[in-house]
Amino acid sequence: MRKDVRKSSLIALALLLGATFAFSGAVRSEPNTVTCVLDRAGTEFTGACEIHASRNWLGTMEGRQPEDPTRFDVIFGRDSNPGLAKTPFGWFRLEAARLEGGRLNLTILGNKQLPPTTDDIRIIQRAMALLSDVKVWNKDDDRNCPPNPQKWSVFCALMQATQEVSGGVHYRQPALQAVREVVNEVGGTRVNKHRLMDYNNHPDTTLNDIHNMLRMAQTRLAERLR
Repeated sequence: MRKDVRKSSLIALALLLGATFAFSGAVRSEPNTVTCVLDRAGTEFTGACEIHASRNWLGTMEGRQPEDPTRFDVIFGRDSNPGLAKTPFGWFRLEAARLEGGRLNLTILGNKQLPPTTDDIRIIQRAMALLSDVKVWNKDDDRNCPPNPQKWSVFCALMQATQEVSGGVHYRQPALQAVREVVNEVGGTRVNKHRLMDYNNHPDTTLNDIHNMLRMAQTRLAERLR
């Protein structure tokens, strides 16, 4: 599968990359690798990324679900540490990233989703602290998170916790991924397009349900740290 991409220069080591990726059942049967070849065209890069599914770059990539982010970061590895590709589908190991003249080549290992860190545990713990009482629980979430709110939805609590712990928000932070995994399993008919919002707002969902969901996510993250 090949999709056109466009990339505009931001600063020397940060370029805006636009891409549309769609995964199909047929693609998932192939080796999990994404390879991009981009040619310079003035102030932009254009080209294609080929998906074989199952100095930093910043841009956008289309996800699977309506709530999926479009932010796409590629971070070069340093010393013996591998590079990192933060995509709408998860955080994966960056196998190679080379800028040769006017051509950018990226290889992302789609089957190498990176494990969580202790920061992810702290994100879950902080979100639970923000949702400590039903009096501060926003049961009418719209996925807009104003500064210094009086009440928190689970979505906004996780966004705030991620910002506090890691200094920025990426929707595919492993902590957030773990929560979504749990929602997929326990949400049932309470979940439709926007999983965290739908589960939070459903009339049958209690704050105890929210706490249990976060505890389950924390347990999974702790197991993956071992």
